[in-house]
Amino acid sequence: MQPSRKSKLGNPAELRDGLQPQQYRRWATEAKVSILAEALAPGANVSAPARALGMGPSGSQADAGPSQTDGSAPFQPSETAPALPIATQLFQLFNESGLKYGIIQDVAELQDGLAGRDDLDVLLDKHDYPAFCSIVSKLHGRRSVSLSCYDNVCAGREDWFLPDFSRGGYLHLDMHIGIRVGWEFRKRYPVFDYAAITRWESMCVDGVAVPLVSPEDEIRIAIARFVFRAWGPPWRQWITVGNGWKDQFARLPFLSGEHGLHVVEYTFGGGRSASCRFLQSTDSLLAHRGDLYRLRRSIREMCGYTGSYGIADAVIHLVRKTSYLALRCLHRWMPGAFPPKRRPAAGGFVVALIGPDGMGKSTQADRLTQIFRWKFGCAQAYVGTGDGNGWWLRKALQSLVFPHRRRLKSLVQDDGNYSFSRNWSKGGVVGAAFALWAVLIALERYAVVKRTHRWATRGLIVICDRWPQALRRGYLDGPTIPPHLFSVPGLSALARLEQRLYQKMAECRPHLTLHLVSDFAVSEQRKPGEIRKEAFDARLSLMAELRAKDKNIRTIDASAGIEAVGRELFRHIWLSL
Repeated sequence: MQPSRKSKLGNPAELRDGLQPQQYRRWATEAKVSILAEALAPGANVSAPARALGMGPSGSQADAGPSQTDGSAPFQPSETAPALPIATQLFQLFNESGLKYGIIQDVAELQDGLAGRDDLDVLLDKHDYPAFCSIVSKLHGRRSVSLSCYDNVCAGREDWFLPDFSRGGYLHLDMHIGIRVGWEFRKRYPVFDYAAITRWESMCVDGVAVPLVSPEDEIRIAIARFVFRAWGPPWRQWITVGNGWKDQFARLPFLSGEHGLHVVEYTFGGGRSASCRFLQSTDSLLAHRGDLYRLRRSIREMCGYTGSYGIADAVIHLVRKTSYLALRCLHRWMPGAFPPKRRPAAGGFVVALIGPDGMGKSTQADRLTQIFRWKFGCAQAYVGTGDGNGWWLRKALQSLVFPHRRRLKSLVQDDGNYSFSRNWSKGGVVGAAFALWAVLIALERYAVVKRTHRWATRGLIVICDRWPQALRRGYLDGPTIPPHLFSVPGLSALARLEQRLYQKMAECRPHLTLHLVSDFAVSEQRKPGEIRKEAFDARLSLMAELRAKDKNIRTIDASAGIEAVGRELFRHIWLSL
């Protein structure tokens, strides 16, 4: 009696070791026939010993066009965080303009991507690229660039960022004109484009339909990526795939048993075809070594690469990864000394937050640094003399002078009109320490100012808490030594040195200056007793004088809440990038 076809196939645990490569194609055809028969039978169980997932990039699947959208069963992302309004506006403009696009990767983290907490991988048709650039430019989108040694640099891929001024954040679009596969630092083989996707599903984002890659196409793309990354000992027939497979296969209907054998098929140009078997369990994913080798060879031949290009790919990947790891170490040892992984296409940027005490400069500088540092190279600089970072010698002198701070402030602000001020300026120890401390402050500020501009030339966004000014002494981080000390022997040289330093700093202006202004009641509420009303009004008067000299300075109302002020600051910075 002839055995049934089902008994021939056996179970996946037996098949994974019993099948030979030359028997694979015949077995795959029989498996698909068996699966189809079971699926059409009444009351059939959806689970099958093996699943044949998808067809080739050329669209060989029957009655399925390359840009077909399946709207019958829309994908609903998990409700973990609300989507940014800019995401809804962007996809609506895409649909109205008729762009051919779709989300292709990281489906498991899709809701976080829409909320501005993760990337959104978008595949775009090459002919729609000009329309895409026009739309994102209208929405104040910005593009970033990276050094060639990083793993996110390859032809046909760009990082675009769209701001959401209502939330004070931005959306990251990982835009692909074509999907390239290869080693992690050597993605040179263009395998998939928009026309290669056989079926698109539909998901709803706040009432807007967004195309989403089908599970079978998602599997084909993910396996093609893993083909060049999976590695194992030569004596093992099944190779373990990396840890990222769970995110890639979030929607795959795995078998309920202990092992699940799946088949992924590819059809390339010229009639070439390839298949790949992989096994999935709860904690691991295994791919067949022979199938991976044949698929790699087929991809290289399709792209016109034959011969020993595999060795060249491995060598270039190793060189770039070594450079990448070296840069990571150098970034940690010498922050700001090298270009970051991502920087705005227009270059770096220096932003200065200026205002009296209690306006929230330090708080906003910390928040803005965290926001921009999520994807861009961003650094923070402190140009004051308070609790921020500073030279140890200046801080030691500051601790000595601190008990006399009120009398020293009177010495600076009253220009020596009081008798005790004139007595201190006659070469006393406190007066000399005060002058030396002021020069150290000027030197430290000058070093910080020059450093921020060096960072900006390397592509960093630098958020500065305060910025020196040379218009008036004793206020808003300006010169500290009063004019009458210029006539004191020994101290006059220090006073002239301080004056020259502040004049040089006046020539190095930030790219954007933001003044935080409010009334004295807000400052007193936030920092009680920190500053007197007369000194507060003097600072506001000086800020108005600075704005009269520089019309590019922006004014921000600091009396609103922290979130509202932060959104306004974010809007001004983003529009100036």
